[in-house]
Amino acid sequence: MRSRYLVLSLALVAALLLAGCTGTPSGEETTATPTAVLTTAEPTTTEPAEEPAGTLTPAITLGTMHATMMEAIEEALAYPVLNATEEKSDFEAKVAEFDVLAARFTEEAALDSPENAETKEAFDAILVKKAAVVDAAGDFFAAYEVDRVVRTENVTVFEESIDVFTSAFGPFTKAYFEGVSEAEFGDDDHARSALALLTMHRDLLEGVEEAFGYVLLNDTAEKEDFWQKMQDFDTAGNAFVESGYLDRPENSAKLAAYTAMMHEKEQMQGAASAMFDEFEATGTVSANVAGAFEKSVDALTTAYDALLDEVLADL
Repeated sequence: MRSRYLVLSLALVAALLLAGCTGTPSGEETTATPTAVLTTAEPTTTEPAEEPAGTLTPAITLGTMHATMMEAIEEALAYPVLNATEEKSDFEAKVAEFDVLAARFTEEAALDSPENAETKEAFDAILVKKAAVVDAAGDFFAAYEVDRVVRTENVTVFEESIDVFTSAFGPFTKAYFEGVSEAEFGDDDHARSALALLTMHRDLLEGVEEAFGYVLLNDTAEKEDFWQKMQDFDTAGNAFVESGYLDRPENSAKLAAYTAMMHEKEQMQGAASAMFDEFEATGTVSANVAGAFEKSVDALTTAYDALLDEVLADL
């Protein structure tokens, strides 16, 4: 019997120790304080945290979208200069293409997620400005089509809507590009080069817009902005070449495409100079000279698209 009592007593002591309780002197009331309990816990497994959506793919879509809208604007300004209805049709087609890309960007960038509310708000504001550009273009076209005369006030309103749009979209795109993580770029520089080329292309097309703006508004600031954009492009182009990306043997096709694009860029600059010279000498631009400039812009865009395709194919 004594051994049974001993076993029970030991068990009771062990239970008290495991519960973290201690005895108190007789007659005293205390509040028990929980103490740590040593236990042997089974190892637990946790699901790995879901990786956030990457920003590289939507960044490329965004850059393409930006260039597409600048191409649309160029077509709109070329319409009255060339008096060619296909330019108006091309504008409308490019705007539709922009809308498709905007929807894709919204999905790829997960803009409807609560954590991206600020980005969505900024992007939605840009879409409002884009709609204003389209509305101003429609008014510009309607006024021109009454008697095939370009009026300064209509061009001015259109140009102002373009400036508001580009002044918002440019910083937005730049900031989004800068948000792409180093991990997404990888070590082959294809992605980094694609974003650099998209930025250069956008700046180049903004320069083309300034060239048409000059002969429509007779505003020397537009001409100065054109040449500044060309200088900015050359600076960015030199930095791109100096990065060494095109020197790699596996990028020989990209080097050839870049060389062809730069040739077309020089041709476009020459055509722009000819258009400026004629305008300054006569106050007008002939269909032949304006047409030559437009063809040079189209050739440049085609060459640029070929270069981008070469780079994007390796992503």
